[in-house]
Amino acid sequence: MEKLSEKLKSIWKTEEIRKKIFFSLMIMVVYRVLSAIPVSGIPAEAIKQLFEGTGVGEVLSTVSGGVLETASIVAIGLTPYINSSIIFQLLGTVIPKLEELGKEGQEGRRKISMYTRIVTVPLAILQSFVIYSSLLAMGLISKLGTLELIAMSGTLTAGSVVMMWFGELVSESGVGGGSSYLIMLGILSGIPGTIRSNFLTMDSVQKIVFGLISLLLVTSVVFVTQAERRVKIQYSRRVRAGGAMESYIPIKPTQSGVMPVIFAMAFISFPQLIGKFLVSKNYNQGLTDFTQRILDWLSNPYIYNSLIFVLVIAFSFFYLTVVFKTDELAENLQKQGAFIQGIRPGENTAEYLKKVSFRLTTIGAIFLAVLSILPDVFIQIGLIPRSVYSGTGLLIVVGVILEVKRQVESMITVRSYNKYL
Repeated sequence: MEKLSEKLKSIWKTEEIRKKIFFSLMIMVVYRVLSAIPVSGIPAEAIKQLFEGTGVGEVLSTVSGGVLETASIVAIGLTPYINSSIIFQLLGTVIPKLEELGKEGQEGRRKISMYTRIVTVPLAILQSFVIYSSLLAMGLISKLGTLELIAMSGTLTAGSVVMMWFGELVSESGVGGGSSYLIMLGILSGIPGTIRSNFLTMDSVQKIVFGLISLLLVTSVVFVTQAERRVKIQYSRRVRAGGAMESYIPIKPTQSGVMPVIFAMAFISFPQLIGKFLVSKNYNQGLTDFTQRILDWLSNPYIYNSLIFVLVIAFSFFYLTVVFKTDELAENLQKQGAFIQGIRPGENTAEYLKKVSFRLTTIGAIFLAVLSILPDVFIQIGLIPRSVYSGTGLLIVVGVILEVKRQVESMITVRSYNKYL
C-alpha cells in the first residue's frame, strides 16, 4: 500500500501525466454523453430485434464500443475505421507501393493513416445504409424521406469519424491505446448492469464459480500479457570495466496486445452484416436462401467460436510480421555495434529473432484464442447460466488497463531520469 500511495503521489505531482489522465477522462465523459444522444429515424429496440439470435450483434456491439444497442449518434463507432485499417494492412502485404510507404518511416505511416481515414468515411456511409435497409426490409422501422435518410446517414457517419478522431487524440495526448481505449469504455459501461441482472438469476454455487472463473481469467491475462523473454545483446563499442556493455530485447508472447482480438471480431462482423442486408432485401430467392444458411451456420456457437479461434491466431501472426520487423532490428543492431552472443550479426540475427518471436507468438496466439471463446464454452457446459462477459471483452479491458499502467510507469521513469540530466 505504501508503494501504491507513493506512486499515486508521483503521478499527481507530474504535470505531464496529470494532464494526459485528465484529457483521457474528458474524452470519456464526452464519449458517454454522445452515446446517450439518439439518432433520428432508428429506434434502439429495432436494432436489438435486427441482431437478435445472431453473433453479429454482440461482435458489432463490442467493436463499436458497446453503443450499438443505444442507436446513438456514435452507434456504429469504430467499426468502419477498424475495417479500413484491416484493409490497408492486408493490402500492404500485396501492393508494393503501400509496402514502400510503410518502410519510409514516420512520413510513410502518416500517408497510410491519411488513406485509412479517407476510406473510413465511405465504409461508415455503407454501414449506415446497410443497417437502415435491413431494418426497413424487416418492417422494424418506417421508410424515411430523402432528407431524413441523408440526415440519418450523415449523423452516423459523422459520429464514426468523431470516434476515430477521439481515438487518435487519446493516442497523441492521453493515456491508453486510442481506439482500444474507447472500446474498453463501452465494454465497462455495460458490465455493472449485466452482472446485476445475472446475479439475480444465479444460485450461491454459480456465484462462487463465477467469481473463481473471473479471478482465474483476469490473473492469466495479466500473467501472459506481462510475460516477456529478454534476449541479451552486447555492445562491442561500449566498453565498461569488466567487458562489453549488456542490454536486452524484450519479446512478448502477445507482441501486438489485444489488436488481433479486435481485428478478428471486426473481420467476422462485416460479412454477417452484409448477409443480414442481402436476406432483408430478398433480391433473389436462391441467393437469399444461401445467405440465410450461411448466417444460420455462423450463428452456431461451435462454428462461430471456431472461426474466432482461427482468426485470432491468424491475426496474431499477421500483426507480428507487421509490427516486429526482425530484418530492420538486426540491421540497426549491427549499425550500433550490438550482437547476440553466439549469433552472427546481420541475417543470422534476424533469423534468430524471427524464430524466437514466432515461438512465443504461438503460445500467446493460442492463449488469446482460447480466452476469446472460453466464457462461451463455460455457458455451453453450464458453468455460467448466461453471458456475463465475453472473452474478447475481458481481453480488451484487461489489455488496455495494463497498457495504461505501462505508459504511466514509463513516464514516471523518464521523469526520474530527467532529474539527473
